[in-house]
Amino acid sequence: MRVAKLVAFLSWRGDISRATYAITGLLLFLVKWNIDRLFFSLDLGSAPSPFPYLLPTNAEAFSLSGENLYILFTSLPFIYIGIALTIKRLRSLNWPLYSSILFFIPFVNLLFFCLLSILPKTEIGLNSKVNKAWLDSIIPRRKVSCAALSAGLNGILATLIIFISLSLGLGQDYGWGFFVGLPFTMGLASAVTYGHHEKRSVKGSLAVAILSVVFASLFLFLLAIEGIICLAMAAPIALPLSALGGWVGYLIQNRPQPPNPSLTIFLATFLLMGFEEKSLPPSPLFSVRSEVIVNAPPEKVWNNVVTFSELPPADDWLFDLGIACPTCATIEGTGVGAIRYCNFTTGPFIEPITIWDEPNVLAFDVTKQPAPMKELSPYDIHPPHLDGHLQSKRGEFRLEKIDGDGTRLTGTTWYKHNMWPAHYWKAWSDFLIGRIHDRVLQYVKNLSEES
Repeated sequence: MRVAKLVAFLSWRGDISRATYAITGLLLFLVKWNIDRLFFSLDLGSAPSPFPYLLPTNAEAFSLSGENLYILFTSLPFIYIGIALTIKRLRSLNWPLYSSILFFIPFVNLLFFCLLSILPKTEIGLNSKVNKAWLDSIIPRRKVSCAALSAGLNGILATLIIFISLSLGLGQDYGWGFFVGLPFTMGLASAVTYGHHEKRSVKGSLAVAILSVVFASLFLFLLAIEGIICLAMAAPIALPLSALGGWVGYLIQNRPQPPNPSLTIFLATFLLMGFEEKSLPPSPLFSVRSEVIVNAPPEKVWNNVVTFSELPPADDWLFDLGIACPTCATIEGTGVGAIRYCNFTTGPFIEPITIWDEPNVLAFDVTKQPAPMKELSPYDIHPPHLDGHLQSKRGEFRLEKIDGDGTRLTGTTWYKHNMWPAHYWKAWSDFLIGRIHDRVLQYVKNLSEES
């Protein structure tokens, strides 16, 4: 009988209560973590922290080593149970079962678990016009005014959370919570509030959700917390996530049972942001490689690589927006140990030479660097992401003689950044560094071919 009950509990059929779902989820987490603790203690003499299990950043930290393959395979039964119970919980809420895809979205899956653990079961046929306490008198009934209030209030609340996080240094300031959790939560809370009095359309819910991010961006800009460049870079990830949250809010809206879960989800997001930095793996090392063909021999190109005169004004809209633009390069000394200064519009990069293989390879470390940009803003602002979040570690110029008197000139920069999701921000970093490479390499090409 007990075995039959267990099999039924772990099957895809039926539904479960919020309490059962929450308690089972917490127990599964504790069991999995302690199994891994035992394995690592016996094999490596050290146990993993619980934080990477709570926040899904460990996927980027683990490589395909033996230990991590063990973690992957032992996770499969827990993933199966988690998905099965999530589907049963969705069934009890009368939500579409494909909503279980949220189970796999980093950071959002924790907020999703929180939602499924607090929302009561939907009773089909129950009158939806029940007492919703004092919110009835605060939230307007007209569509336009309700949409403006819903998006505006959630935009203000998100701005407050961002301000506290950046000003007081509570947790990871530019992490999963900042760029993934908050947009999702804003969209969800806005759509739920928008549908407080009556069920709204899915298009309206998504529009209000996206509008909340627009309002938050406007507040961050007007309050001199962030500039246009950072907000524009964050938009491609924030807007879709807010729409996703708006869709979940559409499923929740106008439920017959109070309370509104919006504040709970905002609080959960804030608390998760508070200890997110404890779960983050070391920043990955990325590289950007660019090359150009120069119609001149390596011996001639070399001198223009080591130092180059003042570049002409940049004819590039990107640098007009405030991205750090290279202007010239100088050097003190020759050979390994010489100090090269690559000057940008925001200040100099200090680059001790580590390889001097004339005329083939010039390599250097980066010991000091300026801000990667000057934020586009009517105020004189200096957001935290300009200090230490994008770190150039080293660079290299490689000159390869090709047919005739030509040279293949390759420039490579190795860098790290402390912004998450790491691979999303890598796309932006690679793009910007690549444009800087192009400006320098093209100028070296022109100098070498003209002289």
